Amino acid sequence: MTQTGVVGPKAVARAPLEVRIGRAAIVAFALYLMTPTFVHYIEDARPARIPGAVLAAVVVALYIAAGCTGPRGPWHRWAVGVMALLVYLPLPFLGEWWAASSVFLTAMTLGLLPRPYPLPAFALVAVAETFKSMALGDVLAGGLSWTLSVAVAAIPLAGLTHFAETARVLYATRAELATVEVAAQRVRTVRELEAILGSRLDAIAEQGRTVLSGVDGDAAAVKTELGRMLDMAREAQTEMRGFAHREQRLPSGKADYQI
Repeated sequence: MTQTGVVGPKAVARAPLEVRIGRAAIVAFALYLMTPTFVHYIEDARPARIPGAVLAAVVVALYIAAGCTGPRGPWHRWAVGVMALLVYLPLPFLGEWWAASSVFLTAMTLGLLPRPYPLPAFALVAVAETFKSMALGDVLAGGLSWTLSVAVAAIPLAGLTHFAETARVLYATRAELATVEVAAQRVRTVRELEAILGSRLDAIAEQGRTVLSGVDGDAAAVKTELGRMLDMAREAQTEMRGFAHREQRLPSGKADYQI
């Protein structure tokens, strides 16, 4: 095919750098792939230039919306179906220059569909592209060459989509692991606190019984025992404050970025 348009409650922080880089790369590469088509329809004098430019913008916007959001869900599969309609339905009246849009459909099959659908869908699109090229006037060799060109352009775009999604999943997983670890630390802290308070209270109770048994005895001994009880109470109070400060320093475990 002779078309040349393919080659080419608190403030939430921004998404992590790797996620933002991946999404920016998706946007930049998608615009790069569609730029020749935009230029053609802007310069074309035929009435189809306006619908062509609008549809090209819709194709790019749909891919960016699907490729830059996660996690992958049912609506991403619907987005692939909508992209297929945008790629093939306008072809009869937009002509050969609209063929570049198939790069986005091919990238979607590889980058958005869940297993085991990507490879069968990719093969189906590749066959459709070969027949489409031949329907537009190419021989079999030209159709195969066009299909290869589409695949070569689509694979990097799909790779960028996978990179952005993988980075998002890794950061989400890290946030989840941090939440689990903080919860485990809190459980350990409560257990230690219960053990220490229990032993201190037992000691104070035992000391109280000693004092009670010696009320009728030496006043100095009673005073000494009461002093020991006060010391134990102060130690328990100090340890309680220490645990409270440790609890306040524990991170919340919640992600502070929007992914």
